[in-house]
Amino acid sequence: MRSATKTQPIIHTGAFLRTLLAPLLAWSAAVVTLTLSGQPGVVCATPMAWVMAFWCGGQYVRLSGGRRERWPLLAPALVGALLGMGMSSLFILVSTLAMPVGSDPGEIVKAHNLTIAISLGSIVMCTLFSMITAWFTLQRHAPAQQLPDERDSSR
Repeated sequence: MRSATKTQPIIHTGAFLRTLLAPLLAWSAAVVTLTLSGQPGVVCATPMAWVMAFWCGGQYVRLSGGRRERWPLLAPALVGALLGMGMSSLFILVSTLAMPVGSDPGEIVKAHNLTIAISLGSIVMCTLFSMITAWFTLQRHAPAQQLPDERDSSR
């Protein structure tokens, strides 16, 4: 049994990809659709989109079968980090191309600071949110302690 655990991969690839792509594609589709319809400001709602990472952690645990790997929160943390990177990349792309800042140096500095804050915040918060729900889901799906049957102990 111990050798079977060692041969299992650390990350369940199918669960990882499904958990990462669903919210990333949903947010990207919403931002692209609204940006093309003339509302690029929707990208400023990126911090609200971070809540999608709450879904990611629990969903990864459910799709991977609740396996207790050596590092059970590693994959949910990576899913959250990659989701945050994807959201921050989308924010940078849309804010740079569809929302020009102008030539005022003060506005340029504010735009750069906002971009840095959203980018770092996306990575940190999505990672944290994904790990939180993964931890709670792992606790809920933990196998119950099996107590020996009283009939077996009398033998």
